[in-house]
Amino acid sequence: MKNIITASLALLSMLLCSQLIAAEGEQEQRANALLERAAEFLKAEGERSFAVFSRQGDFTESDLYVFVIDRSGVMVASGGPSRVLIGRNIASLLDDHLQETFQQVLAVEEADGVQVSEYRWLNWQQGKEERKKAFYRVVNDYIVAVGYYLPRTGKQGALAMLDRVVEALTTNQQATIARINDLDSAFYQDDLYPFVVDGDTRRFVAHGYNPGLIGTRFDTLRDHAGNPLGDPVLALMTGKDEAEFSYQWRNPVTQQVESKTIAIRRLGNLLACVGWYTE
Repeated sequence: MKNIITASLALLSMLLCSQLIAAEGEQEQRANALLERAAEFLKAEGERSFAVFSRQGDFTESDLYVFVIDRSGVMVASGGPSRVLIGRNIASLLDDHLQETFQQVLAVEEADGVQVSEYRWLNWQQGKEERKKAFYRVVNDYIVAVGYYLPRTGKQGALAMLDRVVEALTTNQQATIARINDLDSAFYQDDLYPFVVDGDTRRFVAHGYNPGLIGTRFDTLRDHAGNPLGDPVLALMTGKDEAEFSYQWRNPVTQQVESKTIAIRRLGNLLACVGWYTE
């Protein structure tokens, strides 16, 4: 019976992941189609197209809109909330990481064709920064782009990362712990990260976001609501190979305290955990 349930959950996970991939694929197609229409319009109309791009109509589709930047980094057109930035050099608004990405965008040539970039940008509807994927190309020496916000990572993404962590720990425990503590990008994605606890010493041995917790006591840890966290998790895992536990924790992306659920797997004396946030 346990094997049947495990297989069913695995199949459900695969189906949900397939649906997410299909949804993002559809978004990419829509974004690229809108980008191509905008590029052809810009070629034909030149700077007169900026006013058309900057109003609701032919070049806005639900959550998609066109924005255009000149070679100096000034926003010259936008059909979305960033229209308030028209006429401003947006480079001054970016942090160091985005500055580097932005300079790469400004260096693109027309012959390079369609390019893609992922970054964090304020979602005005949600009132917070989220991952955004933009497709862009150079037309008439302007950079025309269309982007969309990527779906928030959830349970399926966390379970997929936990699978990778468990497999890596099984293959080479010491090297994997070192990679997690070095914040290896293979074990860190936005608000997804693993941590590993030694059930014998009851201390953190690895943490994929806050290295300062390494070596500290897990059993006395409390969540951001002041409730015991470490001790209940250790008690929950007594005699179990896997479980889930929910608590309140600060999301490193939104910097807000949110509900978090961790999936826990036992590997001998180690407990490997990856969690996902829900607002």
